[in-house]
Amino acid sequence: MREFILRALKGKTTPDFSLDDLPNAGRMDLVCRCVSNALWISNDLRRDTIIHVAMDGPSLPPKIVSFNGLDLKGVRFDERDIAKHIQEALKRGKPLEINEEADVSPGIKVAKKSFEALVKEKSKTSQLFYLHKKGGDIREAELKGDVTFVFGDYIGMPRNTESLLDRLGAKKLTLGPVMLFASHCIIVAHNELDRKIV
Repeated sequence: MREFILRALKGKTTPDFSLDDLPNAGRMDLVCRCVSNALWISNDLRRDTIIHVAMDGPSLPPKIVSFNGLDLKGVRFDERDIAKHIQEALKRGKPLEINEEADVSPGIKVAKKSFEALVKEKSKTSQLFYLHKKGGDIREAELKGDVTFVFGDYIGMPRNTESLLDRLGAKKLTLGPVMLFASHCIIVAHNELDRKIV
């Protein structure tokens, strides 16, 4: 299984945002591009991939919305449609207590869970990689079995988060010499996995 964890520090955690103004919803446009690039390929979905979006913005953080390519149905790959499903997930997630989760629709879940709790869970079940400009070259990394890539949005990762990732044994990997958009990083990581994992 391939998993991606995007930390969206200002991503809205309540559904009161406009689908016509996604940048002002804590850069929900960026979030939706990441979801699209993680799951959709030509004429199909990546059935072996899950993307978790950990949002810490207003007004009810933390929230994690997860999209699972194996079960996903009824979602289009454009930003607006993905945002609509995130909005529905946040509505469903309003009454959740800490560490509770709920099914929203096929392939989509919402949880009242912190980013830190999620990465701790994943560190026990898969290889954990932190996409970072000062990491080792992904082309030299041993990628096999279940892998989880952790990365930040345009803000990046707080220092205490980086310290946690170090303690959990997350290996820093770079995707190349040029700094990419978060949504592009997913495509490059997928391509490396496509070449290495049969």
